Amino acid sequence: MPHPAFTYVAHPGAVLAGPPGGRLTGWHIPVKDGTDVAGMPTTNGNPARAYVARETDPFVLKLLNAGAIIDAKTLTSELGATCYAERPGVPVLESPAFPGRTPGGSSAGAAVVVADGISRAAHGTDAGGSIRVPAAACGVTGLKLASRELPAHGFLSRNVADLCTLTGWEPPAGRRLRIGVLTKGVFADPEVAQRRGADVEKLAALLGRTHEVVEIGPYAESGATYAHFTTLITHAFRDVNPLDSVYIEWLVRQAQRLETEQVDAAKAHARALPGIVARQWNVDAVLSPTVAYDPPPLGYFPALAPEESFHAQTHWSPWCSVFNVLGTPAIALGGVHLGSLRLTGPELLRLAQEAEALLEREVSR
Repeated sequence: MPHPAFTYVAHPGAVLAGPPGGRLTGWHIPVKDGTDVAGMPTTNGNPARAYVARETDPFVLKLLNAGAIIDAKTLTSELGATCYAERPGVPVLESPAFPGRTPGGSSAGAAVVVADGISRAAHGTDAGGSIRVPAAACGVTGLKLASRELPAHGFLSRNVADLCTLTGWEPPAGRRLRIGVLTKGVFADPEVAQRRGADVEKLAALLGRTHEVVEIGPYAESGATYAHFTTLITHAFRDVNPLDSVYIEWLVRQAQRLETEQVDAAKAHARALPGIVARQWNVDAVLSPTVAYDPPPLGYFPALAPEESFHAQTHWSPWCSVFNVLGTPAIALGGVHLGSLRLTGPELLRLAQEAEALLEREVSR
């Protein structure tokens, strides 16, 4: 029986494999089931939405051209709308790291197959934390790539070295960086669990031996950014058929109430945000928790009314979405998060390598 985190496993004749000799030759990389792979079904988290894709997403094509084997799809929350993946008609997964609790989402299946050791790495997408939140909830590593739009492709893996291979990046030589430490929430102000704050402070102290590390707080316009982020997220659902989802029906209603001026203002704020945070934070990267506390029990988010659930999800992870609005790369090393303000993707992976080594050294002591 296939693992319940897989929504589709190809029979031998339907497996897609790239040419031999590439950097990803021999790598089996399952694709999130909201991204098309020609000849494979795309369900977008609900079997009632299923269709067989005619074309392969350009990002997946790049993996194939590097030699990857694409032979499975992984479970996602419906239309990637939530940071949990629980609905009738699909398996309900639990976190391998926190049994009985949500593995996060929307790239839930991707995080679970990596955490369970089924897959060395998995593809994911991330519009507000959908790679990094499940990475934290399942105790793995998750990279969101840079993107001009809120949604971005990326990967989940067990270590940063594999992310270097997946991206094809050669991290540059290290240099002294200015790193901001942010333990207070940005889009919400939850009480951060003592252990999660302590993990960030410990890593900050270790990084402070070679980098300039400074404490920062939420920037003045963070509340406005959250409002504009909410506009951009909900607007994406304007023309969606909610089918049987009460949550998506609420998103559609919210989207249809938006005026053109609100959407334009949200896009203008997103364009201005890099300058806003550059002036107020003046750092190369931000170190924060990935989530404020341990994953909630299964059933927690679906039991809430849609609007309450939307804000509760942000309450759980009030840092990740800022980097979607910024469009910069960001990475979760389990429960700690590094988001770029001025670093390229390879530079961020270089910092993540350093952070990973420091954390492993502390554990081994």
